Amino acid sequence: MDAPLESRIAHCGYAYLRNLIAAEAAVRRGEFTAAKVLRVAAYVQRTLAMNLLRLEPVPDIGDLLQTNLAEMQGLDQTLPAAEGTERATAAVYGQVHLNSQHLEAELLRALDSLEAHQEIRDADGAEILWVCLHCGFLMEGERPDTCRVCGAVAAEFAWFGPFYVENPERLGQLSVPEILATLENAPQEVAGITSGVPEEALLHRVSQEQWCVKEIVGHLIEIDRLFTRRVALILERDDVPEITSPGPPWKLQEGNGYAWLPIEELLQRWAQARSASLALVRDLTPEQWSRRGALREVTTSLIDLGVWLANHDLGHTAQIRRLCAGAGPSRDDP
Repeated sequence: MDAPLESRIAHCGYAYLRNLIAAEAAVRRGEFTAAKVLRVAAYVQRTLAMNLLRLEPVPDIGDLLQTNLAEMQGLDQTLPAAEGTERATAAVYGQVHLNSQHLEAELLRALDSLEAHQEIRDADGAEILWVCLHCGFLMEGERPDTCRVCGAVAAEFAWFGPFYVENPERLGQLSVPEILATLENAPQEVAGITSGVPEEALLHRVSQEQWCVKEIVGHLIEIDRLFTRRVALILERDDVPEITSPGPPWKLQEGNGYAWLPIEELLQRWAQARSASLALVRDLTPEQWSRRGALREVTTSLIDLGVWLANHDLGHTAQIRRLCAGAGPSRDDP
């Protein structure tokens, strides 16, 4: 990317934040139309910048984590001294200092895992992370009742798990035809990747806590069934129903013995589950794609669920391809 365009994209990112803060101030002054225009400007600039950046190669994960770490450390080092500043300003400086250190620790843990292994291992980080939307405090495990840094209540914490459905950033957004094409093609693609692969390769794990190919396919079966239940519930109700699952989606396959079933049977089960999913969504109207359910206190549309399932397919298909291509001993093996 040439320097002028890169500079304009960076400016769009700054403008997004600047316009949102200005809109916030405008509302407090009673200038509601100005706030509307500023928010529109913020979201258009963000969307344009993201679309332009998507045209560029995705940076190496390790390099990007190092960049984030350097940015946080640089922010922390350039904070003005709190002494002599007014109390409210000093409080913000203190929050930034503390919360940047929490993020630095999380980034360092991810970098250490990436240096020792081929990917950032699940076991080297917390399964669930929460971020206070008021001050930026990072918390692991169960959502706290209040933020211990700023006192914000539980509803002001954003949830971050291994994957996402609720997605206000519109990450991985796909059109309806793209969603349907992905859902139709993924089982056939995985069948092609796994065809002729030896049994020991289909059971190979790069580390003790990671899934083998068969377990990933079992997970895909369970996620399709979860998707079908969620979509059916939203379509049959006139209100906004709760669409929670009986447990964390990434644990639904546990205890079902998928690793010990023939790969042909697993693929057949997935094809059947996918057929049920496609039967529900293939002929939905635009109005129906906009129907909503509630997930973790956030409303989610059917298009969001479709994007979730399609991106889920793409990610796990890539994992299966890597495992089948390099199923020999890895540096994670004893």
